[in-house]
Amino acid sequence: MNIYETDLLLNQYLLFHYGTAEDQVPYSFGPRDALFYPSRCVTDFLPDIGRKTRALDLGCAVGRSTFELTHWADEVIGIDLSGQFIAAAQAIQEAGKVQIRILEEGRRSTVVTRRLDPEIDRSKCRFFVGDALRVSPELGSFDLILAANLIDRVSRPVDLLGEIKRLLRSNGHVILASPYTWLEEFTPSENWLAGASVTTLSRIQEILEPDLVLVTAKDLPFLIREHARKFQWSVAQASLWKRS
Repeated sequence: MNIYETDLLLNQYLLFHYGTAEDQVPYSFGPRDALFYPSRCVTDFLPDIGRKTRALDLGCAVGRSTFELTHWADEVIGIDLSGQFIAAAQAIQEAGKVQIRILEEGRRSTVVTRRLDPEIDRSKCRFFVGDALRVSPELGSFDLILAANLIDRVSRPVDLLGEIKRLLRSNGHVILASPYTWLEEFTPSENWLAGASVTTLSRIQEILEPDLVLVTAKDLPFLIREHARKFQWSVAQASLWKRS
């Protein structure tokens, strides 16, 4: 079974994207600087980039980054391979709120309802089920592309970078973010971008240049709650690229 089509993962991602700080870390201690990662993938870069006409969120999951991009773009497309994730994003777009089942322990859970920021213009978004390695030509091209926690979850990362180059307009920007968790479950080892003496970032740079130039790179921590006493703390490397 595809783990991204399970209710367990759906609710983990809804919490990751839309939960409050207290929902995600129910303690007075803990790495709260790692919260709200789907929003930070946008807000840590967009003020310096400025407004865009069209933005694409590749691997958008349940859509929080897509909604955040509406502050900076006139039209935003979110694409994910999981039909369940896209259905959830579309339901949130329609209702402006989301119900999240937060696992506490065992089979005990808490259900909460959380609302989107009313300043988000949800009408700017469209969500589609689709393969990031083969984006429909009907969707056109984009001034900004975000691919967060995606490059290490596709079978051929080189093809993903090729699609990004194909879809990006002149003077457009790309934000890539990932902890680079290379696993054969998702990517055959011969297709991993990291090598014995090669970092993932240097390999991405080799593939994207000279079409795209690296502007900056930074570390972005993130936290995913599994249950009330277990969490995944990771550090993504986020890089900003520009096409001349």
